[in-house]
Amino acid sequence: MFFSKKIKAAALCAVAALSFGLLAGCGSDNAAKGDKTYNVGIVQLVEHDALDAANKGFVDALKERGFEEGKNLTIDQQNAQADQSNLQNIGQRFINNKVDLIYAIATPAAQTVANLTKDIPIVGSAITDYEAAKLVKSNEAPGGNLTGTSDMNPIKEQIDLLMKIAPNAKTIGCIYTSSEVNSEIQFK
Repeated sequence: MFFSKKIKAAALCAVAALSFGLLAGCGSDNAAKGDKTYNVGIVQLVEHDALDAANKGFVDALKERGFEEGKNLTIDQQNAQADQSNLQNIGQRFINNKVDLIYAIATPAAQTVANLTKDIPIVGSAITDYEAAKLVKSNEAPGGNLTGTSDMNPIKEQIDLLMKIAPNAKTIGCIYTSSEVNSEIQFK
């Protein structure tokens, strides 16, 4: 499934970030053996089937790659319930607790934690365009401490399929949320 590949890609980003932390701090034999327990903060904007799936897929993919809660991983999972002040509090909590990595699910969650820290690695998902969201300098060369996967739909393929299904269509409508940047990007 297309979506699960994106979730696994986000987990790979996290594994790379965690592994980089392991390599950067491998002055001791214990770190090289993987005896370190990593602390990951997960902030999810709101409860929603797609965002819940991203969260679960991320944790499952970490486990598949040897990062397991209770063994070498501690996860602090937080849901902001679509409240900006909750996002701020959760982000500050992660910083105060000195998590090794933040997984931000949805654009507002990523924007909030990106504004709070330039030191802690951040992996994002459920974000359409990182550059348009002002999370990175460019999608091609992000720089900084933030990486992740895009949930941009394969628009060209969708239109091609639509034309195969309804080759005589004269008018095509599109429903989107004009107040939501990711929706506008996909519409354009």
